[in-house]
Amino acid sequence: MNNSKQTRAIILAIIGVIGIIAVFTIKPERERWINNSGITWNTEYNIKYCHHTNLSDSTISVLRKVELSVSPFNKKSRITAINENRSDTLDVYLSRLYDKSVEINRESGGAFDPTVSPLVNLWGFGYKKTDKPSQQAIDSILAFVGINKTDKKGNVLIKSDDRITFNFSAIAKGMGCDEVGKMLERNGVTDYIVEIGGEITAKGHNPKGQKWRISIDKPINANDTVIHHSAGIIEITDCGIATSGNYRNYHTDSAGNKVAHTINPHTGMPEQSDVLSATVIAPDCMTADAYATTFMVLGLEKSKKLLDKHPEISAMLITSDNGNSFKIWESDNFPKMQQH
Repeated sequence: MNNSKQTRAIILAIIGVIGIIAVFTIKPERERWINNSGITWNTEYNIKYCHHTNLSDSTISVLRKVELSVSPFNKKSRITAINENRSDTLDVYLSRLYDKSVEINRESGGAFDPTVSPLVNLWGFGYKKTDKPSQQAIDSILAFVGINKTDKKGNVLIKSDDRITFNFSAIAKGMGCDEVGKMLERNGVTDYIVEIGGEITAKGHNPKGQKWRISIDKPINANDTVIHHSAGIIEITDCGIATSGNYRNYHTDSAGNKVAHTINPHTGMPEQSDVLSATVIAPDCMTADAYATTFMVLGLEKSKKLLDKHPEISAMLITSDNGNSFKIWESDNFPKMQQH
C-alpha cells in the first residue's frame, strides 16, 4: 500500500473511532421536574412529574376525552346521549365507571348510586337551584332511581326505565386522575402526582426522593368559598386519595336551614350523616373517590364495618359531636398524621 492510501486509511479509521465515541457519549435530554396546571370540568388540576418532555398537550387530550365521555354537563358527551336515550353504547371510560359503580353499590347496600342525579337536581345541587321539594316529587323520582334497575350486556347499557339517568361526578374525577397517571406511565414517567379538584393519584417519590406529602383539610363552614385549614399531613405513594365533605357543598333553604349535597338514594333526602368529611386511600383514585362519597352516606359505624371487609382501603373520617368540635377517626391502616 502506498503512503497516500495508508494515510487515507488511517484517517478513515480515526473518523470511525471518533464516531463510535460520539455515539456512546451523547447524553439523552435531562429529566427535570415539570408542573402542569389548568382548569378542567370547572375545577383546577395540578400535575407534577419528572420527565425530559413537557406532556401538557397529552394531559389536555386525556382530560378532553374523559369529558366527552362522562360529563353530563357537556351536550356532546356520550353520557348525555345515553341519558337522553339517543345511544345505549358505553365507551371504555363509561364501561369502567359503570362496573365500579355496580361493585360499590352492592358492597354498600345501595348507598353509592350514580343514578341519584335527578334527586340531586331536585334538591338544587345539579343543573338548577330549587327550594325544598315535596315528598310527592321525591317519591315520583325514586321510582326510577337505582343502578340495580339497569344492566350491561357487552358494551350496551340496558335501562328498565327510559327516565333513568347517570351522573358519575362522585367517581369521574378520580378516574380522570388515574387516566392521566396511565398516560404519564406510558411515556416512561415513574414519579408523579396528579390532582384534579382535590382528588389525587400519586406514584413514586417527590423531588426530595420521599413519599408525597398530602395535607388533609379540617371541616370549615364556607359554602362557595374555599378555605383550607389543615388537620395535618400524611405521606403516600402508589395509590389514589380522595376526600368528600358536606361542609363545603350545601345551600340554605327559605327557612334558613342548611341542606347538604349528599343525597341518600334510598330516601331521596339529603343525608344527615354524622360524617362531615371522609378521606379515603385506595389502590386507585376512582375507587377512593367512590368510597369517600359512600362513607358520607353510610355514617361512621356502617363505614367502619365496610372498611373491615376491605383491607386494601384506608380512611380518615371526621365527625361532629353536634357542637363546634370535631372528632377524627382513622382506620388502623391509615397513614400516621403529621403536623406541618
